[in-house]
Amino acid sequence: MQRRESKSGVTRREFLRNAAVTAVAGAAAGVGTAAGLRTARAEEAPTCDRRSCATGPRTLGRTGLEVFPLGLGAGGIKDAAVGRRALDLGINYFDTAEGYQDGKSEITLGKALAGRREEAVIATKWGPWGKETAEDYVAALEASLERLGTDYLDIIQLHCAESAEGVANDAVWEAFQRMRDAGKVKFNGISTHENQVEVVEAVIESGRYDQILLIYSALNGDQMKPAIRKLREADIGVVAMKGLAPVHEGKGTEAFSNLSGNPYQQAMQWVIKDENVATLIVNMPTHDEVQEAVAAARGEIVESAQAEFEEAVSTASLGLCRMCGACTGQCARGVRVAEVMRYRLYHDGYGDRARGASLYRALPAGASAAACSDCASCRVVCPWGVRVRDRMVDLHQRLA
Repeated sequence: MQRRESKSGVTRREFLRNAAVTAVAGAAAGVGTAAGLRTARAEEAPTCDRRSCATGPRTLGRTGLEVFPLGLGAGGIKDAAVGRRALDLGINYFDTAEGYQDGKSEITLGKALAGRREEAVIATKWGPWGKETAEDYVAALEASLERLGTDYLDIIQLHCAESAEGVANDAVWEAFQRMRDAGKVKFNGISTHENQVEVVEAVIESGRYDQILLIYSALNGDQMKPAIRKLREADIGVVAMKGLAPVHEGKGTEAFSNLSGNPYQQAMQWVIKDENVATLIVNMPTHDEVQEAVAAARGEIVESAQAEFEEAVSTASLGLCRMCGACTGQCARGVRVAEVMRYRLYHDGYGDRARGASLYRALPAGASAAACSDCASCRVVCPWGVRVRDRMVDLHQRLA
């Protein structure tokens, strides 16, 4: 079995590009290489029975919507042709938000789906920032519809709920009901990045939400599996995000460099093999990344490869951010540690440096890591061993 040399510091896009060269050489020699897995095309993916294959539509909870187990996270989409290619290959769930690229994400996605609206499930988000009344949210949704070039949404999600109090947003509920009754949106959803278990419990208790978007990967599976099971039992559709976090966070470590298969595809399969998850959204800004993701969904989930992947995650997990939110509110100076760590993931892990930097610079005064450089005694304790102050100082130096 071949082992791949360390690729420390290489982004996913660079990794795919490098692998294409290796795959051509391997094919010429008649030898299948591990790196060649990175160029697997959806059309060439092996067939498999339902028990070992992620392929097949899944029902998104009480919405009744049938979705492919992988969706396109359109936060970084800049080419409408990429969105159309995803639709051609069977992806039908598309996630965006009013604030992604200052609305340009919705515009590009609208162009991608033009003329094929009925084939797609579109979920966008309205943020609670700067909005107080139902009229504020109604106006935001109307603007999203215009940018997307559609007269209705399948799902509107409250962006970034961080507490039970955030879930109980009466203005959002009123706005949703008004827009639903007007035929401009079908279902009510919510997204969460922090205090996820608390948010999940509040979502179930509220009875207001048909769908939830949450962080779920091999890094936080122990914590989130029970919560996701409860959501399924409550018939609330579960959409996962940041499923590639273990590979992005562990990039360059020996544990992931030595995997025999494609770690990105293994990370996706780890999430979608959980049938309590309807779909996993993945950032796919290029054609290669779309095809890599679809091949993962259509390919066989090999238990031995999954075991190897889980072992790599376990080996590398000490010191990796699990985005569990335990750091929230710990900083006496008000640094939003969890948010800063998420923007670091965009910048360093996804390789989307512009997005990571712009989000970091948009943090309000006092919330960034500027205060960390002269802090003599950081009180933020990570249960997973992340050296928080070092991470904060380093990121501020590079992104401020």
